[in-house]
Amino acid sequence: MSETPDSAFLTWAALVAHWTEFARASVALPTQGPQARWRKAVPDIIELQAITHALGEVDRLSRKGERAVALDRADLQIRACATRLHQAWHDEPLHPGLVELIQDARLALAGAAEAGSEWTVQDDQLIAEHPAELADQLIAAGFAGTLMLPAPGVPLRHGSPAAFAGLPGGEELPEQFARAIERHLGPASVGPPTRIPGARQVYRQFDFGSGRVVRDLVIPMRSGLPGGQPLLVLAIDRGAVLPVALAPRGRIELPDVPLVFAESLDG
Repeated sequence: MSETPDSAFLTWAALVAHWTEFARASVALPTQGPQARWRKAVPDIIELQAITHALGEVDRLSRKGERAVALDRADLQIRACATRLHQAWHDEPLHPGLVELIQDARLALAGAAEAGSEWTVQDDQLIAEHPAELADQLIAAGFAGTLMLPAPGVPLRHGSPAAFAGLPGGEELPEQFARAIERHLGPASVGPPTRIPGARQVYRQFDFGSGRVVRDLVIPMRSGLPGGQPLLVLAIDRGAVLPVALAPRGRIELPDVPLVFAESLDG
């Protein structure tokens, strides 16, 4: 992307333009079959790929309020592209490759809208306190997002997600909120936060025949419910403090089982 006097500021239009140029150079379309239909689909194929790539860089947008505008525009563009493609294939099911393009764009939009900061366990294990004090502190400071924290008294293993904080529209988390969360967890107990496209949950899964723990499964929240004991609790939901159960009586031992990361229930 060429430099301009205003190059310190990126806009949604600039991101899409950059990736449109890339998509034109990289997309490969069939040379056989109903050419008229595919020729008509070319602009929407390019636009969907451009939107998907641009959404992956939406954190680079630097003007205040630009992110929310970008997500709204992306949503409208994806809907428009999908409508035109379905109209072109009106007499038969949409080509699987086009279905995948639309799904990729929608997943990228969801990831950008639900993005937030995740902390993972750095020590051998982490046992957190009840989050009531932290939740009240964050709300008093103006936190209006979503916060997930370890269930009180339940041990998490090294490498496991320990917390997630997300603001509406996936906006960047201010430093003051990040520091408060780290103080609650113990700064030496967790690594630095990383940006991820939506919250993940950790499920402690059991063998129902023996009751034995078999693994801790990490999976995106949007992937559904795999079964098991969720180890992270929702302490704040869209700016509202939620009740969290007290820690169990007595110490819970950390089972020696694998920590498994999956992108979906099929994983």
